[in-house]
Amino acid sequence: MVNDRHPGPQGSSPGTPADADRSAAAGEFGELTMVSAQGAPMRVKARFGADLPRMVRPPAVGRRVQLPDDRSGLQVRLPETELGNDTAQTAMEAEIAAALTLHRAYSGTRYSGLFPVPVGHDVNAAEPFIVYAAPRGSSVAALAQGVSTSQQRVIERDLVLAVRLMEAVGLVHQGIVPAAVRWDEHGIQLWDLGSVTRLGLPRRPFGIPPYASPEQRAGEGLTDARDALWSVGQVMHQLVTGRPGHLDGPSADLTAHPSLAQTLAPVFAPRAADRPQPGQLLHLLMPGAGADVPAAGKPDPLDPYRRDFDTALRRKRASLRRTPPPPPVAPPPQEPPWHASAPETAGDRSTGPTGSSGPDRPLGPPGPLGPLGPADPAASAASAGDDSTWFYGGSTTAQDPETAGTERGGYR
Repeated sequence: MVNDRHPGPQGSSPGTPADADRSAAAGEFGELTMVSAQGAPMRVKARFGADLPRMVRPPAVGRRVQLPDDRSGLQVRLPETELGNDTAQTAMEAEIAAALTLHRAYSGTRYSGLFPVPVGHDVNAAEPFIVYAAPRGSSVAALAQGVSTSQQRVIERDLVLAVRLMEAVGLVHQGIVPAAVRWDEHGIQLWDLGSVTRLGLPRRPFGIPPYASPEQRAGEGLTDARDALWSVGQVMHQLVTGRPGHLDGPSADLTAHPSLAQTLAPVFAPRAADRPQPGQLLHLLMPGAGADVPAAGKPDPLDPYRRDFDTALRRKRASLRRTPPPPPVAPPPQEPPWHASAPETAGDRSTGPTGSSGPDRPLGPPGPLGPLGPADPAASAASAGDDSTWFYGGSTTAQDPETAGTERGGYR
């Protein structure tokens, strides 16, 4: 979001977000104010690209951002049209909190490359946002049916390590799917931090089968790091076999893929209690790995009080939010054709199948279903879309940021 609350470098206002986007298209830089990952206010020049559809979890949107010194990044923001959506606001705040928690815990360590790197954020902006450094590599979905054994070992090791590191700071990733996992020669980078929740909170129905565990999809029990291990197993099943795994347990042909069964067979247990702990599985995949990681995180004893504080803070912000402007209303036609019709007579009344007069019905303009045709519920449902198909849902192909919004890439 281009800041419209501070004067520009020549004392002029950079204008509205739409004006800023037009300036960006013209190659101009606008002013962006935010809080750095270290908590310091910062003001930089930024040039934004167009919104990339389905790149991040709706209703948030993502777009590329060009920063000075040839640095590039990705901005994830909540559009102003979602001001009244408390669920979306909470999810945006949770993503920012998760990104900062991971960055502050592992920045400067050998584990820092496993997670997106936050550059800055502003949760109090008219459109709350976070800016990340540019994603590394491409989605692992591009490796489906073409992953080598050596690549498989690196990806599964790094994913289990990421799960273990998140567990150590009290977080659980509930959205590990192929499109959320980036890959290059340095290893993986786990995205979609909007799907991260706190360890030990009550589960809520969430996720896309088969990548979300049975208990997570049902919303039963408390969140557990082993929920994410199920997701890791399903991602690796997709990469190794080229097809999705079973929704509720190990696939029937798991033993036909020994490279998968030898290491990850236990994570396909339907219940989290029957899966290994992330640390145990990591020791099997990479003995000695994670020895410098803190002990596994436990539910925060202050969490009820934090939730009360967050609720009070959301109420305060809601009282200060600007109401989105209403959509423009088209002016009525000068001479609607139904106003010029002849006066109603007895013959104009609708009649039933027996010829008896029916109740009076208002006249109206003709439309695609006729002047009085009812809406088709099936058509309305189709036009509204299915929430299960956004971002990662549906097919077995993924869409990278480079192909978002083009004919390529039916997004997972």
